[in-house]
Amino acid sequence: MKILLLAGGESNERAVSLDSGEAIYESLKISGHIVYAIDPISGKSLLNSDGSYIEYERDETGRAVVPPRASGWSLVKTLGSPAFQDIDIVFIAMHGGFGEDGMLQCLLELAGRKHTGSEMEASAIAMDKAIAKRLCISANINTAQFSLYRLGATNIPDEVIFEIAEKFKFPVIVKPNDGGSTIALSKVEKVEDLKDALELCANESPNVLIEQFIGGREVTAAVLDGEPLPIVEIITKNDLYDYEAKYQKGMTEYIAPAQITDELTVRIQTAASQIYKIIGCAGLARADFIIDENDNFYFLELNTLPGMTELSLAPMAAKASGLEFDELINRMIGSAIEKKI
Repeated sequence: MKILLLAGGESNERAVSLDSGEAIYESLKISGHIVYAIDPISGKSLLNSDGSYIEYERDETGRAVVPPRASGWSLVKTLGSPAFQDIDIVFIAMHGGFGEDGMLQCLLELAGRKHTGSEMEASAIAMDKAIAKRLCISANINTAQFSLYRLGATNIPDEVIFEIAEKFKFPVIVKPNDGGSTIALSKVEKVEDLKDALELCANESPNVLIEQFIGGREVTAAVLDGEPLPIVEIITKNDLYDYEAKYQKGMTEYIAPAQITDELTVRIQTAASQIYKIIGCAGLARADFIIDENDNFYFLELNTLPGMTELSLAPMAAKASGLEFDELINRMIGSAIEKKI
């Protein structure tokens, strides 16, 4: 099969996307597919002349350096070129921003190209955490108390600080409403620290989500083609399951399947499958939850393009079900092939 792999982009999750892309690329090659890999922002190949995956440049913070954006829509030009006319599937390995918010999916669907993962509408809904939470509330699925604010990166109004302090008990979670990989996420213990956290978050996105912090066990429930996979529990050395804990080896322990009761497992898997269906997902998606001390669980967010690195949770869940990484990748391709365009 001839496959076009998309990875990179210009979001703060570029490094994660490129790492996911490399793992997927190697798997596709092992399975005998003909694979092209490009960065849709620059329009450049992610492969060296010998067919090996590129080594990307990082800045002093460890984030992948974003190349200059190509003039015009480079992806449109790529899809329209003769070399890519007979592509069978576009495999999306993008995270955050353009790639996960429905824009890329819309472009591919307008071009009549089948792609992995959810369609435009579901991608856009899941990327907007507040909307996803409201849909869950309408289906009687618990989520932490939350409020959404649109803020500038500087000069946070005092009335916003006062309103949050009135609405919530501390600690609270401050995070971008349309971001991922816990970038710019903060746990704020007292009101005096709230302004700094809001500014940090608003510097990443003007849409700032405030959540009531709920202490407990963090678990994630992946869903593949509507069927739940084993639940994975996340036990981190950090106070939060933040960017460092996610992507630095040794910072977090993962238990798959999670050591929770069968009854609680079924309840969480049922909720994850319900959220998947409500949002309209396709292929592979992953819902995150917190379980409190009374075994009540609360929906946090849903990821329509889960990470696919060696430390990623969805492949871990698939492996716990007996589905190895290469099999998972081919299942995702099979799901995409079955789509109607």
